[in-house]
Amino acid sequence: MTEITIENIVAHAQIADDVLIEDIAQKIEGVSYDPEKFKGLTYKMEQPKTAILLLPSGKAICTGAKKIEDVEKALDEFIDKLESINANVKKEIDIEIHNMVVSTDINKELHLSSISKGLLLEKVDYEPSNFPGLIYRMDDFGAIILIFSSGKIVCTGTKDFEEASKAIEIMKEKLTSIGAF
Repeated sequence: MTEITIENIVAHAQIADDVLIEDIAQKIEGVSYDPEKFKGLTYKMEQPKTAILLLPSGKAICTGAKKIEDVEKALDEFIDKLESINANVKKEIDIEIHNMVVSTDINKELHLSSISKGLLLEKVDYEPSNFPGLIYRMDDFGAIILIFSSGKIVCTGTKDFEEASKAIEIMKEKLTSIGAF
């Protein structure tokens, strides 16, 4: 079995009921806020390398993490910053994973035009002039699999690592069954 790596986790949590974005943007150093482009603010962190988007509703979206622990750490650090300026944040938050992107490399060149013919056509989108990979929709998982001629396979649309790993393994079985490798 080839190694499957988490590339990105997108998670969200309701960290407050409502927030005054303008006020927070003025008091916390390092945030980006341009209300003409986006009604929320963005706070980027180096450790863990993540970004937090805070919406006026009090919903925080964390992106860029490669581990669940990094999502928790990033949100905790951001909440600490909010508490340091006396923002009214919730004492307990529930973090919900919205999307997990994982990848693997089978280390073999793939012929995408042959693969697109071998898979169920209604689930395949392959237009090499628009996108260099084959897109396969796994409706039973809600997953989208991207297959590249280099042998790299990316899975997005799942909410946990086990589900994403299973989707990739099923895709590898399908590729084997049609003689792709």
